[in-house]
Amino acid sequence: MAKCKLLMQTGQVQKIIDFFDGYSDDKVSCKYVKKVGIKAEFECETELSPEEAAGHCKGVFKGTPEGKVLYFSIQPDGFFG
Repeated sequence: MAKCKLLMQTGQVQKIIDFFDGYSDDKVSCKYVKKVGIKAEFECETELSPEEAAGHCKGVFKGTPEGKVLYFSIQPDGFFG
């Protein structure tokens, strides 16, 4: 499996950290790396491309009660420049 970095951000970033730190399913395995302001950095092991992994994680989080009401962004490293 390849590793990629995903950047996740929201005004309540701790909710994303709590959910994704140690999260694993059949497509991704995520590990929390660091937080800067409203952004959290995660290292993910996956067979998906970084863009596909970000999309998968976004879909997973949208299925949670917090994900249905929070404005958040999940993007591959380098997306924001």
